Amino acid sequence: MMSRVSVDPRGGLSNREMSDMKMALGNFRYNSSEIELVPRTESFGSSTNSGLTIEADDIPMQVSGWDFPQLKFRLPTDEIIMLNVGGTIFKTRASTLAKYPDTLLGNAKRREEFYDPATNEYFFDRSPAAFGSVLEYYYSGDFVRPTTVPLHVFVRELLYYEIGEDAVENFLRAEDLYDDPPKEPKNPTQRLIYDLFNDPGSSLAAQMLAIFDICLVVLAMISLCTVTLPEFQDFEQTENGTIICTKAYFRENSAKNPFFVIDVVCNTWFLIDIIVRFLVSPSKKDFICTFSTVIDFVSIVPFIVDLIASAVSQDQYDGSATSWLLAFRILRFFRIFRAFKMEKYADGLRVLEQTFSNAHRELGIMLLFLFVGMVFFSATMYYAERGTAGTDYTSIPASFWWAIITWTTIGYGDVYPKTPSGKIVGCVCALTGVLTLGMIIPPVVRRFEHYFYRPQTMAELRKVFEEYDTRKRSQGVRGYSNSKEVFRALV
Repeated sequence: MMSRVSVDPRGGLSNREMSDMKMALGNFRYNSSEIELVPRTESFGSSTNSGLTIEADDIPMQVSGWDFPQLKFRLPTDEIIMLNVGGTIFKTRASTLAKYPDTLLGNAKRREEFYDPATNEYFFDRSPAAFGSVLEYYYSGDFVRPTTVPLHVFVRELLYYEIGEDAVENFLRAEDLYDDPPKEPKNPTQRLIYDLFNDPGSSLAAQMLAIFDICLVVLAMISLCTVTLPEFQDFEQTENGTIICTKAYFRENSAKNPFFVIDVVCNTWFLIDIIVRFLVSPSKKDFICTFSTVIDFVSIVPFIVDLIASAVSQDQYDGSATSWLLAFRILRFFRIFRAFKMEKYADGLRVLEQTFSNAHRELGIMLLFLFVGMVFFSATMYYAERGTAGTDYTSIPASFWWAIITWTTIGYGDVYPKTPSGKIVGCVCALTGVLTLGMIIPPVVRRFEHYFYRPQTMAELRKVFEEYDTRKRSQGVRGYSNSKEVFRALV
């Protein structure tokens, strides 16, 4: 016959604690939070073994004719735990790991399967390079990924130790590798149209539509460049030799002009595209503020204004309106921005846009340094060359061009100093530019490399999450509950 004794504290005993009890009390069987103890003939008062305190109760129990006391075990609550990770020993306190009880290391029951009683340590056959950062999470709540550990390997370790979904997603956000999944329409019809215009990989029809859109963008750019060739220009000259283009402006925007027809067809499609995407967008505000929408708007508005202006009869304009018409023609310059519509399909343009949009601090500092250097060296060169015959530095603003070209180490040579003092200023300007650009450009390059390799990193992370999800489900355990959103965010 066996006696049952309660265990304190709650949560059960680790393998190490059971080993200590076995040495102190003899044979027993451990079941959940209770111990089935095989009594011995020895009497127990109180004893201590390896930090385990055994206290006898005043109420005896009759066990097979023997007097046997009811026992309570008071276990140490802040013992030092040794963790052997790939042959490297890490030591920490139980209270440190207990800060996050839902993790593999923080839960005594879940980590006890890794306990080795022979060495009195927990053994994990994992890479020790990343474990120091994992342990740092229990100290500070933050991750500091070692530079020698690839990011997808580090995330795999976080998932193995079951650090937690929120912690992993926060880490990915800090690494700029996790974006909240885009909002999508709930209406099935709107969702279908939304995917058709925004996700070329969603269906064959979406791919065909993307190819059609790319062809029109390329056609519009070819037309924009070709129309500027001399053989396609249409100017009029007055009797006194003045060149005007008012009538040419109206002839240019006519159905007989093939370039005008191409512009109408392309811009009509671009306008339909932006209207449809606006109507099916789940968040109109977010849609308007996106980079691609701004580019579409900037490239279409000049055409619309130009078309309205040319639709008015030429007879309604007198000579003073010529400059007004030319102002609208200047707006055509903004049509070149439609080249950035390719950003939706070209990874290179997307990388460039992401680099500039996220390196605004570095670029702002560079522009500030450039402005200060331009003004300083322009003024210095002006006074150094002042009074020199044939000098190109006739004023401080006239010296801006030279200062920018020299400071950026381009040096066209069209403007150069002639005096010894001016040459010294030029040398100092060039050296200052080299040192300044050498400090500012590397951070921008690192951001470019980050976004350049980001798709590859995303694919590796997606594979890691899929492996983790598959392994957990094969064990009959819930996988990553937010896996669908994570996978979409890592596309």
